[in-house]
Amino acid sequence: MSRVFRYSRRALALDHTGGAVGLGIALGLLLLVHPAAPAAWVLAAVAVLFLVYSGRTVCRQLTHFELDETGIRASGPAVLRLGAAIRWEDLRSLRLDYYSTRRDREGGWMQLRLRDAQRTIRIDSDLDGFAALVAAAAQAAALRDLALDVDTVNNIQALLD
Repeated sequence: MSRVFRYSRRALALDHTGGAVGLGIALGLLLLVHPAAPAAWVLAAVAVLFLVYSGRTVCRQLTHFELDETGIRASGPAVLRLGAAIRWEDLRSLRLDYYSTRRDREGGWMQLRLRDAQRTIRIDSDLDGFAALVAAAAQAAALRDLALDVDTVNNIQALLD
């Protein structure tokens, strides 16, 4: 039985809003204030960065992951080469990293990285059902007797407890 996972609407809405606000401010200042050339270049670079960020958000919105007993598949515009798929039997590496946004490690996000011989699939914790996907991947890694680093084991335990 397969299950499809998508990035949460809430997280995407925040990213869309942040990209639009940043792009609007940078372009607004550029067009309304008419700054000197060096400042104009900086504002233009900031606008391009927010445009890239917004494009990345759109790609995440259109991307989905399908999980079944044979493996995981990623589909969407960010996966340009006919989609990416990793069969559980070919899984070579599983890593779960935690990126903290505060010193007390309360805020932050996780990123799951699955790798076979040819490709890597990276999935952020904004994905709806992220814990279930991590649990399935960890079970597949255990069945293959893959060695997981200490941080990955601790992060899996923290996520699933």
